[in-house]
Amino acid sequence: MKKIFVIILLTFANQLFGQEYSLDSVKMYEWSEVLAADPDTIFGITFEKKKLDELPQELSNFKRLISLNLKKNRLTSLPDYFSEFKDLVDLNLEKNKLEYYPIQLCKIASIKYLRLGANLFKNVPECIEYTTELIYLDLYDTPIYKIPNSLLNLKNLKVVDLSGIQFSPAFQKSWIENSANIKFVFDAPCDCFD
Repeated sequence: MKKIFVIILLTFANQLFGQEYSLDSVKMYEWSEVLAADPDTIFGITFEKKKLDELPQELSNFKRLISLNLKKNRLTSLPDYFSEFKDLVDLNLEKNKLEYYPIQLCKIASIKYLRLGANLFKNVPECIEYTTELIYLDLYDTPIYKIPNSLLNLKNLKVVDLSGIQFSPAFQKSWIENSANIKFVFDAPCDCFD
C-alpha cells in the first residue's frame, strides 16, 4: 500500500512540477552486477534486504548515483563518504536501525524523495533545510518527537509522512496551520504529549 502511495505521489509531483523523474526511470542494479562496471555508468543500485550492518567502501566510487535503495537492512549510521552523492534524487533507508538522523543527508541538496520510515532516531536536525530540492519526506513509524522549524524553509516540500507516530492534537494542528503548502500525514491524535 505504501509503495502505491509513493508512486501516486511521484506521478502527481511530476505532473505538478514538470519533472521527468519517476521510480521507473532509473535502472536499479544489484551490487554484484556493478562491481566490475564503470562507476560513471551506474545511476541506480539496490541493497534491499541484504542484512547489511554497514555499506561497502567501494560504493563511494559511484558518485553519479541518482537512486539508492537501502531498505530493510541493519544500518545504524551512514559512512562519511555518503555526502559525496551530489546527484542523488531518490533515497530509501526505510526499515533500518538508524540511531540518529544521518547528517550526511544535509549535504545533498539534490534529494527529492527521502524515505526514512521505521528507523530508531528521535529527531530531525535543523540542517534538513539544506536538502533544498526535497519534495517527499517519509518518517513513518520512527519515534520522532520533534520536527525542526527549518522544515518550513523547504519551498519544494509537498508531503511529510508522520503516520505511526503519536502526536497531540495541539501539535498536529500547529503544524497543519503553519505549513499551508505541505501536506502532513498524521495518525489520529492522542492526548499523550500536550
